[in-house]
Amino acid sequence: MTAHRPFIIAAVSGLLAVAGVAAIADSAEAQSRSRQRSSSVSGANHSAASSSSIYRSPGSTSVSRSGTVDGQAWSSGRSRTTVDTGDGYATTAVHTGPAGNTQTRTSTVSSGEDGYSHDSSVQTSNGYGYNRQVDASRDENGSTVNRSAVTNSGASRSSTVTRPY
Repeated sequence: MTAHRPFIIAAVSGLLAVAGVAAIADSAEAQSRSRQRSSSVSGANHSAASSSSIYRSPGSTSVSRSGTVDGQAWSSGRSRTTVDTGDGYATTAVHTGPAGNTQTRTSTVSSGEDGYSHDSSVQTSNGYGYNRQVDASRDENGSTVNRSAVTNSGASRSSTVTRPY
């Protein structure tokens, strides 16, 4: 345990001394912000460096990170975008992990006077995922909610619930 103390102390010191923090406001979009950070740590037997870039604007966010640990490179990132569709919104979120696996989530919500609809999907780069749909409607007699889900492997389920007024 004592052999790791110099590295731990160097790591903590390096994390406290974060270098290169910058915040830039885009003049075209006053609410958009961009920020970069970088840090490095080196000890007697180990070294690490990392950097991140963050961008935020109305309806959109992206974060990318990269670095090295003892000469081994890694990177990851995520983004999320939401757009107004007129009768609701649509969101897409993508996350890529350090191992290169990617997960994509999509969601669309729309509503009107007689009900709403919500479609969502989760898909991964290694083939796993599912699609889900919820439709709700109402009229003078009551309300009906239809739910269904299908996985990439073909499994499915569905249900319908009707409630009278």
